Amino acid sequence: MKTLKTSFLVLLFISFFMSCVIDNKITVPENLGVEENENLNFILDSIDNQIIELKSIKDLKLIYNSGGVPVKIVSDIVVKGFVVSSDEFGNYFKEFYMQDAPENPTSGIKISINLTNSYNKFNYGREVYIRLKGLYIGELNSGDGLIAIGGNVSLTNSNEIQSVSSNQIESHFFRATTTAEIIPKQVSLAGLNASDIGTFIRVDNLVFPSDLAGKAYVDTSEDFDTHRKIQSCQTLGFASLLLETSSFANFANEALPVGGGFIDAVVSKDYDGHFLVLILNSTKDIMMQQERCTTLSEADFPMVLLEENFENTTGEIRITDWVNYRQEGTKSWRSYTDTYSQSKAARIGSSSSNDAATITWLITKGVDLDNTSQEFLSFKTSNSFANGSTLEVFISTDWNEDLANINLATWTLLPANIVSDGEGFKNWIHSTYIDVSMFSGIAFFAFKYTGSGNTYFDGTYELDDIKINAR
Repeated sequence: MKTLKTSFLVLLFISFFMSCVIDNKITVPENLGVEENENLNFILDSIDNQIIELKSIKDLKLIYNSGGVPVKIVSDIVVKGFVVSSDEFGNYFKEFYMQDAPENPTSGIKISINLTNSYNKFNYGREVYIRLKGLYIGELNSGDGLIAIGGNVSLTNSNEIQSVSSNQIESHFFRATTTAEIIPKQVSLAGLNASDIGTFIRVDNLVFPSDLAGKAYVDTSEDFDTHRKIQSCQTLGFASLLLETSSFANFANEALPVGGGFIDAVVSKDYDGHFLVLILNSTKDIMMQQERCTTLSEADFPMVLLEENFENTTGEIRITDWVNYRQEGTKSWRSYTDTYSQSKAARIGSSSSNDAATITWLITKGVDLDNTSQEFLSFKTSNSFANGSTLEVFISTDWNEDLANINLATWTLLPANIVSDGEGFKNWIHSTYIDVSMFSGIAFFAFKYTGSGNTYFDGTYELDDIKINAR
């Protein structure tokens, strides 16, 4: 009887195990253990009773400044998110990303964790609560702009964090039973920015450049990561970004698609934090079997509604009907001569200003968009170490040209490709051609710089060759 009973238990265990295996892959159990459920319920009850604070991912990231000392969380707060990455196919290592909602997320964050095959526990779409007291917010590579949750301060660099240890996971990480459907956020390639880091996005009308035909995701000469350029077709010209693939990904040697289509991926940054990259969970998230898209050129848009190359400027920028406005601080846009291009451009930076904050606008004269059917804005930017400062371009069709009302007007952020931190200071980066055809009336275009005298936010930007083509 004892032998029969043991055999029955063995068979029962094998039957249970096999029920969790499909195509040799272990599925993630939907039901949590009793203890894990109890701990999660305690967290949720404490949040409801305002004993523990539930903080958004966006607000959590605001407590840390890039390049600074990691912040240890000493208060009892919890952050909630939905997992959007997976290390199942080897393209992530001891990390995962989570965003604040399954659809239309506003922020995402990286979690550095000493756990391999984390997809078995923190599977794609899983709702996760992290109790942060005793953990750290910071960067694994100081100054890279990739804010993460870690378990301690690095032993070799006090400005960096290290992974959450396996011993910390049980007392800080709590899974809900929910595995949500993640709906990729639709974005334009040129419009991606730091606020998209950690979110799961979709980009349409993509192609790999034709000179990459026949090449694999990973260059065999690379030890770790390979960056492949991807391009999105716009009505006029292309926008481009880099797709990052680990040499340890199990699809590393697969050939890149030669057709056109879309990519679903997580937005992140390269190791040094110089530029944004996209990271695939697997090649299931790339669908590029359609015809390659095509674009038009400037010759197809011969009308020029606005053109400024700053060649006739000196000192502080003063152009008829333009506005050089200091909202905060003492720094204005100024003319300067670029040594390498031997031409003039506009420059703004808050280095050594000692100002608590710098916000400065350079606003074009009004441009009439009613007499043409399609209009495209373009410009070039360069920098001398952006260092956490930002340059953005906006459009407004309801500003009345009164500076007192500048913050009352509707300023829409345009999806421009702005020079990144790591770009060589000699290089000028094209914005791509930004379609503004959906706007009408008299439009004002504003280049808004935000920085300060802080060591980590004192970057300098240069701006040149502003142009609006139309037809």
